[in-house]
Amino acid sequence: MLIEPRLFASGLSWPESPRWRDDVLYISDVHNFRVAKIAPNGIVESLCKVEGRPAGMDFSKDGTLLLATGIGRQLLGVDPHSGAIEIKASLPGADKSYLNDLVVHPDGWAYFGETGFRFGVDAPEESGCLWAYHPEKGLKQVAREIFFPNGLVVSPDGATLYVAETFGKRVSAFDISQDGTLKNRRVHANLRGEPDGLSLDADGCLWVPLLFMGEFVRIAPDGSEVDLVKFPGMNAIACIGAGEDRRTLFFCVCKADRSDPTKPVLDGAVYVAASTSQGAGSP
Repeated sequence: MLIEPRLFASGLSWPESPRWRDDVLYISDVHNFRVAKIAPNGIVESLCKVEGRPAGMDFSKDGTLLLATGIGRQLLGVDPHSGAIEIKASLPGADKSYLNDLVVHPDGWAYFGETGFRFGVDAPEESGCLWAYHPEKGLKQVAREIFFPNGLVVSPDGATLYVAETFGKRVSAFDISQDGTLKNRRVHANLRGEPDGLSLDADGCLWVPLLFMGEFVRIAPDGSEVDLVKFPGMNAIACIGAGEDRRTLFFCVCKADRSDPTKPVLDGAVYVAASTSQGAGSP
C-alpha cells in the first residue's frame, strides 16, 4: 500500500502510547510529564500533569484511561474528560527499572512492561518483565527475561499478546490464559532494528516502529516486511490504526537533539496517513 503521511500535530516531547476514543487521540507526552489530548483538527491540549512520568496507557472497560508511570511505578486511573487521577496499584521501588508500555485485554486484564534497566544509563541486559493487573484480581508478574519490553498488542480474538523487545530486536508472542497468565512464548518476528509501540491490522500484520532508524515497517504474519514508511532524521516511537473506522494510521515521531546529553531537545509530532487495512485488536 502507498503511505503518504502528513503532519497532524506538533508541540509534543516524546509522544508515546497513542490511544483513540470519541474522536480524540490521547498521547502519553513523556518528557512533558503530561497526558495530552489531540482534537481532530490537530489542536493539542493537556489533560493532566503526571509527576511520576507517564508511560504506557490504554482504556479500561469502564472508560477510564489506565496509565503506567515510568519513574513513579504506579498504575493510575485517569478520567479522560476531567483529568482527575486515582491510584489503582503501586509496585515496589526500583532504582534501575521503569514501567513502560501498557495494553488492556477485553476481559479486563492490563498487561504492562518493566524495562529491567535504564535506557542510556545502564548496560542493556535481558532483565525486563511483564506484569498483569486486574481491578478485581490484583497484580502479578507474568513473564521474565524480556529484553526491554515496549509496545504491546492483543489479537482480535484475545488469545495472543505481542510484545516488542526493543534491545532484542524482535517481537515475541504469548498465549493468554483465562486467568491472565501467559504461556508458550515464541519469537514472532526478528527485526533489523529496535522496535517500540506496536499496532495490529485486520490482515494480521503488525506495524512496527524501528526506534533508532526512523522507520515504520509493516510485518506480515510470517515475519516478512511488506510495507515501509520513513521519517528521516527522527525517532520512530509508536503507531496505531484508529479513527472512526480504524483506517487512519497515526505515527508518533521525535526529532531529538542530544548534543548536550543533560539537556536533550525533543521535538515530537504526530503524522497521519490513510490505510487500506483497518486497525484490529487492542489497542
